[in-house]
Amino acid sequence: MAKPLSPDQVLDKMAKYCAYQERCVKDVTDKLRSFEISQKDQDEILRYLIDNRFVNDERFAHAFVRGKINQSGWGLNKIRFHLMQKGIAKEIIEEALQDTDEETYRQRLIDILKTKARTVKAENDFEKKCKLAAYAIQKGFEAGLVWEILKEDFEE
Repeated sequence: MAKPLSPDQVLDKMAKYCAYQERCVKDVTDKLRSFEISQKDQDEILRYLIDNRFVNDERFAHAFVRGKINQSGWGLNKIRFHLMQKGIAKEIIEEALQDTDEETYRQRLIDILKTKARTVKAENDFEKKCKLAAYAIQKGFEAGLVWEILKEDFEE
């Protein structure tokens, strides 16, 4: 059995954990619970990490939004839900979502729909658009925007 880590060793590990990629307070708190140290030590380590800007929910939210739109192709609804699951304050979530460039977001949705349209099997145009809409909405895009694009701009 491995020897338990000291609070200083845990702090070192947590600093590296936070420096590797953006983390939110909930992620750090959950990770701290995995170490065999007292609640007081966990609280002190968390406070140190926050005070020294290793962890910052605002910075995390902005990075999360950018990454999920650009790399994962998620819509704002799905991003909002996942940030709420991570315990991010609603004000921080809304601020991070507002930083989204509308034209880039719209183009990302168009690209996702065009890619998916190549593989959708449907008997007619209406059925195909319904399947595409369901796919985009499931990825978190707003239904109104999805249908607007499918009705107006969409050229496969």
